[in-house]
Amino acid sequence: MSISSILKIISGEQTGFVASVVRLALGCLTPLYRFALWFRNRQFDSGSRKVESVSAKVISVGNITTGGTGKTPMVIWICELLQRHQIKVGIVSRGYGAAETGKPNDEALELKSRLTAVPHVQNPDRVAAANRCIKEHSVDTIVLDDGFQHRRLGRDLDIVLIDASNPFGYGRLLPRGLLREPLAALQLADFVVITRCDRVDQNSIENIRSRIGQAADVSVALSKTAATGLIQFGGQEVGLESLRTDNWFAFSAIGNPLSFENSLKDLGCKFRGAHRYRDHHRFDREELMKLAQLARDSGADRLICTHKDLVKIAGDAIDEMPVYALKIELEFLEGESELEPLLRTVDS
Repeated sequence: MSISSILKIISGEQTGFVASVVRLALGCLTPLYRFALWFRNRQFDSGSRKVESVSAKVISVGNITTGGTGKTPMVIWICELLQRHQIKVGIVSRGYGAAETGKPNDEALELKSRLTAVPHVQNPDRVAAANRCIKEHSVDTIVLDDGFQHRRLGRDLDIVLIDASNPFGYGRLLPRGLLREPLAALQLADFVVITRCDRVDQNSIENIRSRIGQAADVSVALSKTAATGLIQFGGQEVGLESLRTDNWFAFSAIGNPLSFENSLKDLGCKFRGAHRYRDHHRFDREELMKLAQLARDSGADRLICTHKDLVKIAGDAIDEMPVYALKIELEFLEGESELEPLLRTVDS
């Protein structure tokens, strides 16, 4: 079953007997997830499981829902900010799939491409990863990628991202919904950034603010991601106007493929079709050949993907069809002046 099919069932968009049975089954599993979550948090709250500090400052970037909320652009923005202020920064993440393959995963490859001077250590044991990053790279500050649910590693600042286009995971905990934690967990956050604010109207943003305010007394910033150009793996860049003059076929293996496709449509892309893979999918040669043929059959002459996908393909073309990625930058609409001083003073 594809990601889009699962989301249609969870959201209630897909109706019928089978969809209802699946929702009922998922709903029966949610209390088990809720209990496991409560038990884990109770251990940390009572002190039976210790929070371990490291010698560097730690800034966590996380979320309360599954799927993409824009963590990678935020991590890049934070690291570039700290570098401008002469703070030596490193990144620590769990590294989904990296342990099985023995290679950096897609997020690590993307971050390495954008942050060439920032070390990145991946390990399911985030405390061990942080200590290794400090020992081997002498960093002053660690950015913990996707760290809000990982309470064992102590942190000095907790930033939580909420995607405006699906802020609260259909209002239900996993697996019936997409919430990793109840909204009350925001009480542990130091700052909330609402991402993809350009995807919704002002009333929706105010409703999201209100829900956050009911859950926790926390500062909130508004942001969006803006495409600044198209880039190939070898570094060649072209302007966004190419989206409107050439014929494109999109593909992605990310947590929120619809957001990527909507971004292309908003940019006026001459869209001939799209194909989605599961998040973190690794492409093999046969799949890429089929992808190029799908694109040709649709009438496209170019492929476009996310930067996260491009670094896994590691080439400028698939079966002689040029492949580009959207170059994305984080842009604050409100609250940057509050967040930036917090980040700079974490290291002081």
